[in-house]
Amino acid sequence: MWWTIGGIGIGVLAPRMLWALVRRGADAAVLLAAWGVLVCGTLTAVALPGLAELFHRCWLELHAGPPGPVDTLAGIVSAAALGMAAARGGWQAANAGRHRRSLHSKHAELAWLLTGHGPRPGAVLWVPASEPLAYSLTGDPPLVVMSTGLRHCLDRASVRAVEAHERAHVSRHHHLLIAAAQTLAAGLGWLPLMRCSPSLVRTLIELDADAQAARRHGCDGLRRALQTLKSAPAPSPALGITGDCTQLRLERLNAGRPSQSRFTRSGAAWGAALAMGMVTLLTFAALTALASCTA
Repeated sequence: MWWTIGGIGIGVLAPRMLWALVRRGADAAVLLAAWGVLVCGTLTAVALPGLAELFHRCWLELHAGPPGPVDTLAGIVSAAALGMAAARGGWQAANAGRHRRSLHSKHAELAWLLTGHGPRPGAVLWVPASEPLAYSLTGDPPLVVMSTGLRHCLDRASVRAVEAHERAHVSRHHHLLIAAAQTLAAGLGWLPLMRCSPSLVRTLIELDADAQAARRHGCDGLRRALQTLKSAPAPSPALGITGDCTQLRLERLNAGRPSQSRFTRSGAAWGAALAMGMVTLLTFAALTALASCTA
């Protein structure tokens, strides 16, 4: 019970800590890994009473007697919270997935009309439009979409920086992180960490993509692009070049702090691996308990 209370407490207090680190200029990749670990820890805390009740009734009842009323109530609340989260989060994820697939198929058709062949991995889909556009889409293959109008309002270095930014979204699977954050917010929105995850993760992935682009092409071209494209539109499932955190991104670029060291990138990878390991362990424990009950 104390582990559960502590985990939920982390889910309440973590957003302030993460946003404070963002404002202090902490590395975005490391903060994304920390977000993943905190989310997994909070999910474990919510699931722990239900799992404990399941294990107790299936494995320990003959030796330790039936669980007490407090444990039973906590297990019921935990199971109900997880069931509602799975239903609401699954519904949101299914709707968002259909929207993303529909948008990707429309862009694939557009590629056939413009080029005579389908979209190719690694290629940029240049749309003949006077309005400056730059965004990326997940799918098979992932797409980087840019308009010819972008070349008219940006210099060549800025265009390359914008392209590198969008390619970073694709190569670092930022679309999956956004989808996970939106699913968590839909399923467990009563927890502050989950509720603020979409805005927090979107800010962090933009900073992370900026860091990748700036390391390849420098800060100046990307800064000029952000200043010029402050209101560039993008479809809702896509990740565009601008957004709500543009001012924060410009502040980091002006300060010359978007680059990452090898240490921070490896630390982020280890953090992400730890988060995935926690999810796998939690799933295995639940399946083991269910199998023991049905045996």
